[in-house]
Amino acid sequence: MAILAGKPYRSVAKADSTVVLRQEIFGGTVMVRAQAANSVYAPQTDTLPAPPLTIDLLPGAADPIVPGSLVFEWGGQTYIDRSGVLFRSLNTATNAGVAVGQIDYAARKATLQTYPAGQTGAVNRLACLTSNGGFATTDLYFRTPGAPLRPASLQVTVVRADTSEIITGTADLNGNVTGGGIIHGTVDAQTGIVSLRFNTNPDDPAGVTAVPVIAVLVTYNAVVQTSMPMSAELLGLDPVRLPADGRVPIYREGDVLVIHHTAEHGAVPVAGQTVTFDRAYQADVEVVDSKGVLMSPAQYSTNREAGTLTWADPVLLADADGNMLTPPLTIRERVEHMTVCTEVQITGAVSFGSPLPWDLPADETMVSSAVTWGDLQARVHRWFTQQTWNQGAPNWGDTPIGNATTAQYNQLNYPIEITNMGAIAGKWALVFTSATSFNVVEQQLGVIATGNISTDCSPINPATSVPYFTIRAAGWGAGWASGNAVRFNTDACLGPMWVVRTVISGQGIVEDDKFKLQVRGDAD
Repeated sequence: MAILAGKPYRSVAKADSTVVLRQEIFGGTVMVRAQAANSVYAPQTDTLPAPPLTIDLLPGAADPIVPGSLVFEWGGQTYIDRSGVLFRSLNTATNAGVAVGQIDYAARKATLQTYPAGQTGAVNRLACLTSNGGFATTDLYFRTPGAPLRPASLQVTVVRADTSEIITGTADLNGNVTGGGIIHGTVDAQTGIVSLRFNTNPDDPAGVTAVPVIAVLVTYNAVVQTSMPMSAELLGLDPVRLPADGRVPIYREGDVLVIHHTAEHGAVPVAGQTVTFDRAYQADVEVVDSKGVLMSPAQYSTNREAGTLTWADPVLLADADGNMLTPPLTIRERVEHMTVCTEVQITGAVSFGSPLPWDLPADETMVSSAVTWGDLQARVHRWFTQQTWNQGAPNWGDTPIGNATTAQYNQLNYPIEITNMGAIAGKWALVFTSATSFNVVEQQLGVIATGNISTDCSPINPATSVPYFTIRAAGWGAGWASGNAVRFNTDACLGPMWVVRTVISGQGIVEDDKFKLQVRGDAD
């Protein structure tokens, strides 16, 4: 059945009056009813969207409309142009409106996506300005109001003069600006100088593929970095020798560098099987499951000099606590090369003084700086005694308070034993609770153990499962009393280092922001 335009409805009935088809047209809605002689059916409706309405604003003009100058009335509504978008129902208090269409400046036409039904009448132009020069451009050069810019923070928005399409381009960490297939250019983050070309082919020197954009509608935003005075109280150190912008180079000529690469290999453990890697002399080999949980080292053995891993027989897919792992498993093997930095360039290129033992992929290999301390070892120092001990700050000084005790410990024949693995940097006190018993107290840890003069004292460091130190029972003399104290300090085999981290202010962009510190050492 055909729909007849201009008719309010049309009815068709068969001669036997068994089926009646009825069609009604009301405001773009078509309703068709199929009704048998003895049946009643509910109406079925379908709504057809109204097509866009195009208005030729200046049929007798050839120059393009100046962006932002158009205001017209139609159907009892006022329409205003804002950067190629038409708004109506503007709120004079908030300056907000309803976006209902767009405008093609070059063609001088407005297209409404939403408009009142059944409206007629002419368009009343309240304001409209045209221009015959300087309307469009295919190249753009400018400098941001401030510099340096935060890398990858520049965003550029343009409106095409031929299609009125709004296109946004963004800069990457290398300063390359791209977007929408037509925006190509660069930004110098240090100076804030931006160079842009608008074409579909960035390698076209003749400009055949150039795309004109509306010059006055080009907008951009970027983050300009500024330096603020740093407080010595907040940093914990005097910042007078730090750079004014707060950035500290991590690589310098003569520094020690660690060049490292971690390769991953899928693994299906087979009891007793040996896996051979395509390189040797690994610094570390580990096995993880799909959730990143480490496999127990007891389930495999490694020969890092040969570059092999051998599964245990039998092999159990479990972590160090006996919990089952989630396949698939992955072997991570890392190689490292320590060398000396010979040159650092402002471009980020780093040169080093010795060749790499392996052929490492450039997009996966990382470089870390290393702080060297030379030869270090744990030690015990500042040994003295006090007749009385009161828990508090003055008692943790490195000089005695009051008189020394009559009883002494024989350090000459029975020196305190300390190891690099167990020692920490701390201040200790052995506070006697009777003539033979004492508490082992550390300034930060508190009371960690008890002891007596008849047995060796070896408090265990839980981090390494070896003693912090060992004091032999044979060294204790007689004459100790409750309240006496022995004070001494220990130093670890690690060197001291201050770590200062700078976090740029702004919205967080990652959920897991962290860095790793690795302590390395060589044993004689």
